[in-house]
Amino acid sequence: MNSSELVKSLAKKLQLSQTEINKRMDDVVTIITAELVKNNLISLSNFGLWETKKRDERVSVNPASGQRMLIPPRIVVKFKPANGLKEQLKTLEL
Repeated sequence: MNSSELVKSLAKKLQLSQTEINKRMDDVVTIITAELVKNNLISLSNFGLWETKKRDERVSVNPASGQRMLIPPRIVVKFKPANGLKEQLKTLEL
């Protein structure tokens, strides 16, 4: 599902216009982004937790050339699914 499909689905479920849902989705993304930039956790019950983590500096090797490269440290966003979501995913057939 992409963002436009999500907007359509929410608009139908909430009986609101797609324009209104788009505005609200933009607001949610803006708030989540701002909180992650402040290094705050975002936790949605029964869904999961977003948090920022620092990835340390590391050495990587290009398999084709064998050249070693130093990859600088950086901040990444990690997602941990909630137990309720994990349980729902366990019921899926492969």
